Amino acid sequence: MKGHTMNKATSQRRRFLSAAALASVTALALSACGGGESASEPIVEETGPVEITLATPAYTGGNNPYLALIDAFKAENPNVTVKLVESPADQHGQTMRTQLQAGNAPDLFYVTAGRGNNQSFASLAEAGYIHELTDQKWAADAIPESAKNLYYDDDKLFAVPADLGPLTQLQNTGVMKELGLEQATTLDEVVEQCKTARAAGKSLFAVAGTSGPNLGVHAMEIAAGIVYAKDPQWDAKREKKESTFADSDWKKVLEQIVEFKDAGCYQDGAAGAGFDQLFPSVAQGKVAAVFAPAGAVAALRAQVKDGSFDVSVIPGEKSEDSRLIASPGNALAINEAGKHKGTTLKFLEFLAQPANQDALAKANGNVSITAAVTGTVPSQFPTLEPYFSEPDKKIVTQPNYLWPNSGVYDSLGTGVQGLLTGQATPDQVLKTMDEQYDRGA
Repeated sequence: MKGHTMNKATSQRRRFLSAAALASVTALALSACGGGESASEPIVEETGPVEITLATPAYTGGNNPYLALIDAFKAENPNVTVKLVESPADQHGQTMRTQLQAGNAPDLFYVTAGRGNNQSFASLAEAGYIHELTDQKWAADAIPESAKNLYYDDDKLFAVPADLGPLTQLQNTGVMKELGLEQATTLDEVVEQCKTARAAGKSLFAVAGTSGPNLGVHAMEIAAGIVYAKDPQWDAKREKKESTFADSDWKKVLEQIVEFKDAGCYQDGAAGAGFDQLFPSVAQGKVAAVFAPAGAVAALRAQVKDGSFDVSVIPGEKSEDSRLIASPGNALAINEAGKHKGTTLKFLEFLAQPANQDALAKANGNVSITAAVTGTVPSQFPTLEPYFSEPDKKIVTQPNYLWPNSGVYDSLGTGVQGLLTGQATPDQVLKTMDEQYDRGA
């Protein structure tokens, strides 16, 4: 597998493949790193009743989709109880780190690909908190060829992907119709729509101003149509020090957020709003859209039976610049200090089966790994068809998965907070992001 992994010290020097490649290749072999001759570590069967814990971010509305997976596992393993523990979605990463450091973390927990946010697996693995899966053939088989650079670190595997969650606008289409608005095709049109919404006593967008991760998602979605539409390989150039955040179109991204603020695009009190206020605001029709993974639209539809909700993509400066962010970033990892390794490995192996991944993705409202590998346009997201039908051109990798440490993304989130309050300028935010990036892994 040399040449197919990221190095801990220089994670960008081996190219991460995008979800675009993942979606466009129709005949990928889900082969193990090093071929099929590698032996798997024996899974020790535990006798008698066993309870393990699984921690995930809290699901927005309805039942946590992992409950169905747990029930299916229980049907085949009646002696095992899997206890589901949730933490607030925007605090999950820090919660896991705190518990891992304290020695009271769950047996399995949700992580993301790469090392660019505080939920990413790579830095946790480097600290010795995650159980290595390299010798588990079923785990290697679960990684699509085009996603190996997202999951191997120095030729070692530590997590198994669950599904793919595109980053979108979750839109109340009833509010859009009420306002007489069609989908904007340029950022200038978005600004005009903000004014229309304000004149009708509503806001086009709601953001969680106290949640750095939500603001980071918002900024990355704008960047998709500004930075990455013009230069899909910008992150590779940043890694090679051929560009910086400060001297690139990332400045346009942050200036666009300031323009949105000045145009009244965000809800009143946006700077002080919490993550828990987002979905009620769009569900109740107070705002037209929020920024979140596309799968959350299923929860909105389930909660508000008489509502109309869909997903959309914030446009670029020109209509042809619009891009969708989608990467196979949702995953599970095993606590190295857990007491029931045999059972947790068995549960993770159960997840790794394609049929179970498909079922989880459906319950989660996301795109399954199988669908992505075969280039199938997700039936639950017809509005995203233009992107999935031209993935090489119109889908980009989630940027922070490519950044060398979580400080870069944290600085983006807190920086956007500063833009909303007027306590920071785009130049100041970008300078801090560059400083964090240059710290390396």
